[in-house]
Amino acid sequence: MSRPLSSEERRLWSRVARTVRLAPGRKIEAPDEDEAPAASGVTAAPKTPLRKTKIAPRKPSPPEDLSGQRRIRRGQNEIDARLDLHGHTQDTAHRELVTFIRREASAGSRCVLVITGKGRLGAGVLRARFNDWIANPDLRPLIAGYARAHPRHGGEGATYLFLRASR
Repeated sequence: MSRPLSSEERRLWSRVARTVRLAPGRKIEAPDEDEAPAASGVTAAPKTPLRKTKIAPRKPSPPEDLSGQRRIRRGQNEIDARLDLHGHTQDTAHRELVTFIRREASAGSRCVLVITGKGRLGAGVLRARFNDWIANPDLRPLIAGYARAHPRHGGEGATYLFLRASR
């Protein structure tokens, strides 16, 4: 069950509503102008008119080309190199990953497979830290994207890394 908004709440809501982007075809409802602000001893800011503009619907942006990734995930494309991190500690796995990515990027590899494993009960430490490691500012310029591996390549316990073409 909802109650009607007080004039103070309606004014506050209208201020919040002006800060958001409207969905296509929607308008902001203007508060009643005849209602006086609540007498709280605080002077209200001068009223500013609400913008009532109709926003044209956005044109959808073209989808990015993932055809290479889809072919990899279906197992139809080459994986240039593999790195298996099973049995490593976090420190050694991180060092191995950084060395591996730099070496493969300089060798011109475009798609590599990194196997972290699923861990016990699906909560592997290496798997959890993997995204942090590839987001490292030193490695990020070398990586174009990533995707979970196809089940025949390790599924949730492995990740394809798509490396940028060397310049």
